[in-house]
Amino acid sequence: MSTTPDSSLADDHTPTDEPSAQRDIGVALSGGGHRATVFGLGALLAMADAGLCDRTVSISSVSGGSIANGAVMVGPDFGTAPVADVEAHIARTVRSIAGRGILQGGAPATKWYLRSFVASVVLTIAAFVTATAAGIARWPIVVVIAVALFFMFGWLTLWLFSQRSSATERAIDKELLGDARTSLSAQQTRDLSVHHVICTTEVQGGTTFYFSNRMVYGWEFGGTTRPSALPLSTAVQASACVPGAFRARVVELEALDLKPGTLTANDHPSRGEVTVDRIVVVDGGVYDNMADGWEYGFSDRAGRWPGLSDVQPCAARQLVVVNASSDWNSLRPMRSGGVRFELDALMRSKDVQYDVSTSHRRQALGELFTAPGDNGQLDGAFVQIKDSPYRLVDLYTLKPGWTAHDRNRWADEARSFLDRYGVSAAEWSEITAASSAVPTTLKPLGTAVCASLLEHGYMLATANLHVIFGHGDMTRTIERARFTELARGETTRSER
Repeated sequence: MSTTPDSSLADDHTPTDEPSAQRDIGVALSGGGHRATVFGLGALLAMADAGLCDRTVSISSVSGGSIANGAVMVGPDFGTAPVADVEAHIARTVRSIAGRGILQGGAPATKWYLRSFVASVVLTIAAFVTATAAGIARWPIVVVIAVALFFMFGWLTLWLFSQRSSATERAIDKELLGDARTSLSAQQTRDLSVHHVICTTEVQGGTTFYFSNRMVYGWEFGGTTRPSALPLSTAVQASACVPGAFRARVVELEALDLKPGTLTANDHPSRGEVTVDRIVVVDGGVYDNMADGWEYGFSDRAGRWPGLSDVQPCAARQLVVVNASSDWNSLRPMRSGGVRFELDALMRSKDVQYDVSTSHRRQALGELFTAPGDNGQLDGAFVQIKDSPYRLVDLYTLKPGWTAHDRNRWADEARSFLDRYGVSAAEWSEITAASSAVPTTLKPLGTAVCASLLEHGYMLATANLHVIFGHGDMTRTIERARFTELARGETTRSER
């Protein structure tokens, strides 16, 4: 975990102003590919049904969570729209992920890109084999032609490989952002009531860089509320830009209306002072895979940039951390060999780094959330994909020798709600295991998987937010068929 002041969990969290009664809840959506996207959308729908939209001050996100955040941003205003409108927009998004995805599926922007890339690789290999065979057979004309083709197709392969982030960005825009090619400035003019913060990692400075519907901000470069023409799809793809799998995104600071940064001689003694006039950003999960840093570091950020109060007048007092990262808590054998073994080892090394960082942040936040009394610090609740909706209910059910308090009563109410839903604790354990096992991918997930992830995120958020804060009405009934309908894109309300 970084020790930079912007996001160190060791710093005190003191809001710049007392939050209003209306806007005091922040939401943080973690990474995890389309698994995180759908799980996060389920949690957001649960918040809408619980009547918490008009209390939501910010939604911050990384990676797969940013795909959900971007999709919600371009839809009806999450903070003011009727629940039915929010649900209908979420249904369209989940249907697209179920059937098309944005990579290796039905999305035309990446389908034709991948086919072209594979074809160029095959033609490059074929040209090399032909040149080699012709050389052995001493056919000079064929050798010349084959070598020329080898370099031509080889260059094309390298160029296509460098375009993998751009192709994915086009798919994000077309499939999930309404194919509107909207920009950050266009979202800023909508004057949305919720601050949607897309988190990336700026690899030159090693800190988080933020894009939102109200501002852009980086620790070394400051912030600005001046409208930015940067496409929203660029910010979302950059937040999901897993190193190696995708090419890092480069954005000129001038295009963001930010001043160049300066690396001093102390930073690079051999090079002296160096001016940095662009940002290089990758997956926000490299730095903070739960996206909690936006709200936790709010007060320190406001001290460095006074203009932040014009962007978001106050910090959240409650933070809902929706974590779709699965824990690395079991032995996972590697039986492959060759190139596959090398790639598998590389990806697992990345996963372990993410998991260790996330575990430390989760532990620090957990200690903060459970601190006794109202000490003015950020309070919050976790909605973690590894948990069953019964976990907190069981934890807070009144035990012999305990003194009864609100959370015991709320746990009983949540248990009645879950029991009426008709899925047993054992069945939820199976659902939880299946959710955690969904690969971190941008492929289409299918209707059944999306329905299950949506259901899990919704029911877990509903139960946990009631147990911890008493949010939501536990006397209502939810029909399970609702989530399958939503995954199909159907918007008939099945809650009553």
